[in-house]
Amino acid sequence: MDVAVVIPVFNKERHVERAIRSALSQTLSPARIVIVDDASTDGSRARIAAISDPRITIIERRTPGPGGYAARNAAIESVTSEWIAFLDADDAWLPDHLQSVAGAIARAGDDPRIGCVFTGYQNVYPNGRSVLDPYTQQIGRSADSRLDFESFLNVWIRLRACPVWTSAATFRRRVLLEAGLFPAGRCSRGGDKDLWLRATHRADLVACPSVTATYYRDSINMVTRNSTTNLRHCLCDTIETMIAEEPSIRRRQLLMRLFNSEVFEYAKLALRTERVDPRVWRGFHVAQDPLRFLVLQALSWLPHSLTKNVVNRKRVA
Repeated sequence: MDVAVVIPVFNKERHVERAIRSALSQTLSPARIVIVDDASTDGSRARIAAISDPRITIIERRTPGPGGYAARNAAIESVTSEWIAFLDADDAWLPDHLQSVAGAIARAGDDPRIGCVFTGYQNVYPNGRSVLDPYTQQIGRSADSRLDFESFLNVWIRLRACPVWTSAATFRRRVLLEAGLFPAGRCSRGGDKDLWLRATHRADLVACPSVTATYYRDSINMVTRNSTTNLRHCLCDTIETMIAEEPSIRRRQLLMRLFNSEVFEYAKLALRTERVDPRVWRGFHVAQDPLRFLVLQALSWLPHSLTKNVVNRKRVA
């Protein structure tokens, strides 16, 4: 498999060596490992430079971009490999990650209609607790599972979370380019999901049966900690465009449900610290989910002291 690994880095001195060495130690060696230093101000650049390997290419950017989106785009555009495997600088792979991805591609006959292979991952928390990803827990990974766009939407809605996680995702470079790459300058967080949605609209996915990546929840300088959810998700605009252009009634309804689900999950996160801004749920499709609409109105207009524990205590169906 002709695969390039893309690792964006912004102030990850404590973690970046672990990520790079996990890519270097793969049983299936990547063709290239492109590390993009996104104008780090800590010791990340020195850590990267200390690792010598002919497969490593370093790109330096002068202006950091939120979420590493511009950094990933620069790496994608710099390579010619057929497949791109993403690895964030604070995550890591097990040694068989790329081998597992290649196996799934081979079992599918290297079908050009497949645009993504995603594996399972484990969440590792500061207290040492390890939890498997939602897809592995709720759907399972006993065998390869192929998802078309409708299946992908159904799974996302069922899990209330995107089944594809960046550091466990490998995409065809062509599909990423056709989808328009990461939304640099448009999203402060959640831009990876925005691209996955656009990319899977063009190609099928394969859920690999292996759990081969680790999401470390004790990482420094995490985007999810440094940005708010109390705003309208950039994914909303993408979904609304898809709804307007989609000829299938069934797909339009699924996209509406996904819109509502993502808006509601964002509101729940915002509620932890403040009253929900009504702009978060602007465009909510009321006919698809009137109960959640009423809840969102309450979260926006009632005092935060009354509502902050409601949604997190009980999931709304």
